[in-house]
Amino acid sequence: MFSAKLIYIPALVAVGFLYSGVFPVNKMSADAGLPYVGYVFWLSLIGFAATGIPAAIRRELPKLSWPSLRAYLVLGALGVAIPAPLLVYVAAKVPVGIVTLLMILVPLLTYALSYAVKIEKFRVSGLIGLCFGLAGMLLVLVPDMGLPSRDMLGWVLLALVAPLCFAATNTMAAYLRPPAAPSLAMATGMQGAASVFLLPIMFATGEDFIFPGPNLDGALIVLYAAGITAATMVSWFALVRVVGPVYFSQFSYFVVLGGFIWGILFFDERPTIYVWGAAALACLGLAIFSLGARIANMSSS
Repeated sequence: MFSAKLIYIPALVAVGFLYSGVFPVNKMSADAGLPYVGYVFWLSLIGFAATGIPAAIRRELPKLSWPSLRAYLVLGALGVAIPAPLLVYVAAKVPVGIVTLLMILVPLLTYALSYAVKIEKFRVSGLIGLCFGLAGMLLVLVPDMGLPSRDMLGWVLLALVAPLCFAATNTMAAYLRPPAAPSLAMATGMQGAASVFLLPIMFATGEDFIFPGPNLDGALIVLYAAGITAATMVSWFALVRVVGPVYFSQFSYFVVLGGFIWGILFFDERPTIYVWGAAALACLGLAIFSLGARIANMSSS
């Protein structure tokens, strides 16, 4: 079974690097002065159209039954409407590489939440992996070690809400996704629901603007983010169904690597030895977690 999944490794690499691209784009949006809630609203709405058109052509539009609507609303809130504006807000305050590094906690936190709601059984490898991941984060959070400035500590702690939301999204998807729902329908419904949540928040906070905005650069940033988010969301729903959530979680390695590369190329970031050490600890934790999950799956099959 595991050898059959090896053919999906290039897809995991591609999705990981693709998704990592949203973090430098978020920073560009902040540098361009785009309102952060409005930016996420428009990328969600455009992403909704980008997946909705092919979904309509393939006759895979989102269903309007209550189980489907409930899935779109919950996953749209946890997976987009809450964490995305938060990540954009901190993008101007924390290096891209460090924000991206936080994403490697997602599969580890997903295991912890899944265990808490009795989806997953206790595994020593899961606990060890989680401890390594948290140890890596401590290396980043200790002042004068991983962070370039003490002032960033609060922003990084705030950004930790995002991987927790993504982990909750993974956990709730196991409960809420209708078994026969196509990936295009799920991605379209999720982005549509996120847009519905964000529209009143955008106006209530004064973080609104009318796309495409006053200049071409801002419009292109929104389009880049919308394309990355829509493609990643469809890939997530499609690949998780084929290879399972544990195997798919390994794409986090490439998200972190991509985030470091984009930070170095676009923003001249120079991660400290502590940040590289944190990445190594977090990746080791994910490797232990994945290996333990694989062995458990083989034992039960």
